[in-house]
Amino acid sequence: MSTPISQKRDLRKILTKKRDKIKKNAIVEFNYNVFNKLREFIDFEKINDVASFASIRSEISTTQLNNEIIELGKNLSFPVIVKNSNQLIFKRANSNSAFKLGKFNIPEPVDDKNDVIPQLFFVPCLGFDLKGFRLGYGGGFYDRTFAKLKKLNFNFYSVGFAFDDQKQEKLPKEIFDYKLDFVLTEKELYKFL
Repeated sequence: MSTPISQKRDLRKILTKKRDKIKKNAIVEFNYNVFNKLREFIDFEKINDVASFASIRSEISTTQLNNEIIELGKNLSFPVIVKNSNQLIFKRANSNSAFKLGKFNIPEPVDDKNDVIPQLFFVPCLGFDLKGFRLGYGGGFYDRTFAKLKKLNFNFYSVGFAFDDQKQEKLPKEIFDYKLDFVLTEKELYKFL
């Protein structure tokens, strides 16, 4: 009998290949109209710090998303995996910031300044379902980060950022999997609040 862990492992392989094909055929990767729908649900006037990520491999490009965050006058930050830890912290960066390859060869800002706690998080997905759950790369970094912030009663929004064709009817889930508030794609905004 397969477990959610083995189901996720197998699904990651399948969805990685699928995302590679989606990326190859993608015409549009950022839709301003869909992004503006998100702004109807989130009061950006009350948001100072926004976390995003630097897209890698065949992930949907975050270039326009990150530029739009900066254009809106928000502080943009990126995740950094703390050495010898399973925790994420977030460091501010902008278009002039230097990046280095961190754990798993993920670009991280080269910055010794204090970390920030964003009020809005854009997170990568290998897949997402219609209940608001995402399949990531299996490290559980975002799940632990969000659980910690919830425990501290910190209010924030979580938004998956993916291609629309990465949508799945239902993903296997475990007790610690964190449900997203929204998923933003190049075609649609999915709301799970």
